[in-house]
Amino acid sequence: MRTRRTVAFAAPVFALALAATACGGGGDDGGGGDAPSLDDIAASDLNPQPREELEEGGIFIYGSSQPVPQLMTHHTDGNLGAGVEIMKAVMPSAFRFTDEGEAEPDPAYVEDFQMNDEGTEMTFVLNKDAEWSNGEPITWEDYEQQWKTLSGQEDGDFGAPGEVYAYQSVEDVEEGADEYEFTVTFSEPFGEYGMLFENLYPKEVMEDADRFNEDYMEDIPITAGPFDFKELDKSSDTVILERNEDFWGEKALLDEIHFQPGDPEGQAQAFANGEIDAFYVGYDAATFETAEGREDGHVTQAVDNGYRYIEMNADSPVLSDVNVRHAVMLGVDRSALAQLSLEGINWPSDPTANRLLRSSDPHFQDNSGDLGEQDQERAGELLDEAGWTLDGDASVRTNDDGDELEMRYFCPAGVKACESEAEVTKDMLGEIGIKVTTDSIPTEAFFNDHVYTGDFELASFVQIGSTPYVGESFENHTGPFDEDGEDWGNNNARTSTDEINEKFDELRQTVDPDEYGALANEIDGLLWQNGQGIPFFQRTGTYGVADGLANVGAPGLQSNWHYEDIGWTELPQR
Repeated sequence: MRTRRTVAFAAPVFALALAATACGGGGDDGGGGDAPSLDDIAASDLNPQPREELEEGGIFIYGSSQPVPQLMTHHTDGNLGAGVEIMKAVMPSAFRFTDEGEAEPDPAYVEDFQMNDEGTEMTFVLNKDAEWSNGEPITWEDYEQQWKTLSGQEDGDFGAPGEVYAYQSVEDVEEGADEYEFTVTFSEPFGEYGMLFENLYPKEVMEDADRFNEDYMEDIPITAGPFDFKELDKSSDTVILERNEDFWGEKALLDEIHFQPGDPEGQAQAFANGEIDAFYVGYDAATFETAEGREDGHVTQAVDNGYRYIEMNADSPVLSDVNVRHAVMLGVDRSALAQLSLEGINWPSDPTANRLLRSSDPHFQDNSGDLGEQDQERAGELLDEAGWTLDGDASVRTNDDGDELEMRYFCPAGVKACESEAEVTKDMLGEIGIKVTTDSIPTEAFFNDHVYTGDFELASFVQIGSTPYVGESFENHTGPFDEDGEDWGNNNARTSTDEINEKFDELRQTVDPDEYGALANEIDGLLWQNGQGIPFFQRTGTYGVADGLANVGAPGLQSNWHYEDIGWTELPQR
């Protein structure tokens, strides 16, 4: 899972087929049958319990998706879903989100927050008790520095985006009556303010490129959350957090949280054996069945803030023509791909997936138009128009130079869902004369050496949002971000249009919810028209969770857990 590359602004965290950040609880129905529709999926599933009814103490062992060496989440190598999960427990964020995706100030850090009616100015009153683990107070200067660094104002070799979406809209951050009050002024109306000041780091780290790049490598030296960093067990890459006894807000109920990375099959078996307490199940039938087999556990069922899709790299010569990308869209059966992945779990195999909105959003709708249904005859016509023809009895199309129309489909090794998707897609596209070769790549190399560098034609994975805002995916779909047209940031499709870029700019300035939703759908439609990826289902909010564990599971648009509230109804015997 990952968010940013070179000049990334802000973007959903990427995930493999079975990896995540979030929460859930409930849902004991057996796997195998479809839920009736997406409308029946809950907004969140967290086994919510009042703090006073939970035990104090105990350890929560979470089966995370992968090791995370870089724990500076604003670094291009650090904004991984597994890293965000860890850092949300130990670092401040100004806002939290409701089931409906509405931003609310976190009282541990922000005592009062006001936005003017025009959406151009907001004022903060900070909690004066909030302090970093080195004893320094958290003041307006920490917030100001976050803006300066993430808006690209600082000189130095920061391993970070040049400008981050949302921060680029800020015109100024000014101190108020004292160091605990400040005003943020926007250069234009801005409705996505909840994206600001997420995972705040100390000023002295954010202003120094060396410290920004190096201090949080395999370490978390300064914290300010309900948990502190205890140690990294390098033998298993497990990050261990312990309760912050000096935390000024609600004290954490748990003694420790262990983030123990592993592959989905191994995590499922560890969960079934009671060796871990929760993990993201995903939708692999065998993993789902193993997780459901735990007698004192359950699999959650809720909306998840993400979607699964096939990425198409328009920078590859064979996919640079939008007609070819449309042909690939029309050549595959999205319903069949969704059913392939979802038939083994209790989830609707509905290919309706909106890149920007989730099914719990009142503005959610299908924007695929005539590109969402399989139409291989039309796909063939588009390929003919693009100069890729079938000659005689040939099974693979060629161009005038005799080159075959061949595409490489890469999967992260061990992710069976992707491997199945690749094989089915290979057969479907073979029917229209496209030769597809498949290959499994070690997980780290899959992203770092192929997806992020543009060395692929097709690849399937998940995009996950860390906030409910549409603008968070700005850099996944827009660009280029340099004058030479070569820097696509985190837009792995490496294509966009002026209209898409302009609509995102318009969206950023929209404060009316209905207008915002309408624009989001308009943009999603434009992404279909430009052939930017093939969504084929909304990501499943399926987590395996021990029955005695509360306030954790599938968070939906809440996007994150409230770590201080996670606890046991009865402490487990280990």
